[in-house]
Amino acid sequence: MARLLTPLLVHRATQFAPPAPPALNSAHYTRDFAEVKALGSANSAARTLDQTSTAQFFSGNPLMQYNAALRDQVSVRHLDMADAARMFAAIDMSVADAEITVWHAKYIYGLWRPVTAIGLADTDGNPATSADPTWAPMITTPPYPEYPSGYNAFNSTVTHGLQNLFQTRHLQLTLTSTAAPGVQRHYDRGGALLQDVVDARVWEGIHFRTADTAARDIGGQLAAWTLDRYFQPVHQDR
Repeated sequence: MARLLTPLLVHRATQFAPPAPPALNSAHYTRDFAEVKALGSANSAARTLDQTSTAQFFSGNPLMQYNAALRDQVSVRHLDMADAARMFAAIDMSVADAEITVWHAKYIYGLWRPVTAIGLADTDGNPATSADPTWAPMITTPPYPEYPSGYNAFNSTVTHGLQNLFQTRHLQLTLTSTAAPGVQRHYDRGGALLQDVVDARVWEGIHFRTADTAARDIGGQLAAWTLDRYFQPVHQDR
């Protein structure tokens, strides 16, 4: 299990640990709860068609999705064998440490998913939340704790890793969905991609927004740290 693994690059699984999630009786949690209840349900009348499309696009397997995008980067950026190997090592090892960080935090906090939280809201000690035992998310809820988001940590580490590795704001990144076969999206700027994945996991009904933004921050901070210390280009005198 990822939470028990030793990180590859960072010193420990808690080096980039997220802050504690909002208390269940806080205004912050209440906002997150209301948002996912309205926009993340299977039959939401508030979620738009564009929002549903984005949620579906980012509901598959990120390992397959992003490594396919990295293979495409070899062609897009005209990388030779050495630079391609450097890119794969830098990004995938950083992602591994980000996921180790995420899963360690998931089992430290053990926060419930929206499907449980909404069904049992009358037990959360928060008078501003109301239970709906019939509520169901847009996609199937994963069988592990909610906070923080693994998909967002993956996406953020890849996004920031590429920006740092190639010293550019232009991602030139084409993603293919593994949940909506054949559907592609192209992202040139990281901000748009980061925002889409944060939103998507809320609209799918499986995450509170704070879990997504916390994981986004983990990926950004961890990628900056690893790329500053490892995988620097070697310049040889000829």
